[in-house]
Amino acid sequence: MSAKPTAAVFLDFDGTIINQDTAEIALDRYGDPAWVLIDDAHEKGEISLEESIAREFATLKAPEREIIKEVSRVAEFRPNFDGLVDFCRGRNLSIKVVSGGLDFLIRHFLDRDEWLNFIEVHCPKAQFTTEGYSLTFPPRLDARSKNFKDDLVRRERKDGTKIFFVGDGIGDLSAAKESNFVFAVKESRLAELCQEQNVPYLEIEDFSQVVAGLSQRIPET
Repeated sequence: MSAKPTAAVFLDFDGTIINQDTAEIALDRYGDPAWVLIDDAHEKGEISLEESIAREFATLKAPEREIIKEVSRVAEFRPNFDGLVDFCRGRNLSIKVVSGGLDFLIRHFLDRDEWLNFIEVHCPKAQFTTEGYSLTFPPRLDARSKNFKDDLVRRERKDGTKIFFVGDGIGDLSAAKESNFVFAVKESRLAELCQEQNVPYLEIEDFSQVVAGLSQRIPET
């Protein structure tokens, strides 16, 4: 039996693992155009991450298979994600996807090379109804948490796990601030906020840079 991982890589999905925002593609194609106003409210701090995506996805009026087909036409993996997975497996690092995206899209893209046997996915569960998608969120266990992403980071760090976070958006900021180190997508909103708030981070364009950064910060055992 392998030893329990002492470090974990947490990754956002939309705009991070995938170069495009798959949720935004779906909302632009099948949602109410007013979803952008909901997104703006979250950006301004007026509503939580959970409230914003619950309200946005409630406007989606297409079944899973149609959304998957549409998004798959244009969405692509950020380069060298497979290299990051291989690196983490070789170093016994856990990988956790923490995303506010659509769970069926996330699992569709990660359902290759047995990745889902190794990668944990933490995201809201989407259920299609006649009134759009309803969401069931991972529970928050810490009253200090801003959203379910940083709640999971807090739990892991409490167990002594060193956390490396990779993300791109404002919804990632609270989790990034609770992590030991951050990899922010180049010129992303997260990179801008880390710079403004003095959160230690490295800008990245592909996952080979994440692997190089992890190699410097996690000694081989």
